[in-house]
Amino acid sequence: MKRNKRKIMPYLFISPFFILYAVFGLYPTVSGLMMSLQTKSGQFTFFNYQTVLTDTRFWKSISNASVYMLGSIFIILPVALMAALMLNSKFMGKKSGFVSTAFFIPNVTSVIVVGIVFKLILRTNNGLINTALQDVGFIEKAVKFLSDPVWAIPSVLLIGCWRYFGINSLYFLSGLQGIPTELGEAARIDGAGKWKEFWYVTLPLLKPIMTYIVFIAITGSFAMFGEVITLVQNGSSVGSRDSMLYPVIYLYNMMFKNNQVNRAATMGYIIAVILLIITTVQRYLFREKD
Repeated sequence: MKRNKRKIMPYLFISPFFILYAVFGLYPTVSGLMMSLQTKSGQFTFFNYQTVLTDTRFWKSISNASVYMLGSIFIILPVALMAALMLNSKFMGKKSGFVSTAFFIPNVTSVIVVGIVFKLILRTNNGLINTALQDVGFIEKAVKFLSDPVWAIPSVLLIGCWRYFGINSLYFLSGLQGIPTELGEAARIDGAGKWKEFWYVTLPLLKPIMTYIVFIAITGSFAMFGEVITLVQNGSSVGSRDSMLYPVIYLYNMMFKNNQVNRAATMGYIIAVILLIITTVQRYLFREKD
């Protein structure tokens, strides 16, 4: 009897995890998949997938997210790396601790607060940027940062840069501080300058950090919601319906405003497949080469 209890006890201790996973993870996943394959009447069909895949607004949201993703990777990542190199230099000294703390603050600031503040900065009427540019005579007519398709994505990218630049710098800083100094010294003994030391020693050792940051940038771009929803009215941008349309916002509107639950579930799975393809390509590009 005691032997049986000893065999059962480990499973009892880990059972809460499996129960919670089944209720909050497995069940919603299977239920959502079933909903995506059904009409409102409960009939099984692939009509929802056909409708979503031919929806131009859905692909516009994917396009906006993709542009934001590329911008966040090719702008935030290099700037964050340069900031980390500066923080890790002898020039900063004891100041690096204070600056690192300051860099972390935007990441822990409420998304809603960030959206409201940047809305005040970027809005057309009496916005901080437009007012400043008009006062110095740089522009005559206010720029519609939040509704003009040309400026909408750069405006959201500006928020992303401010919010995630600091935390990415700290990721790089942790990677730099984990690199043994002996490797750099050995490279310098072999005649390598600072640039070659960075390119052939530092950068390859930062590859795992870069892989993680790129992965977060990809998933974060397609999960963009809080920053954008506070910038626009009624879930869509003023003056241009699609300039600030992102996948999760379109899914949210489809589910809660249009009451198209089945179609929203379909969107969720298509977005998941797109993310799976992109992250698979990313892992292939960042793979360790023999």
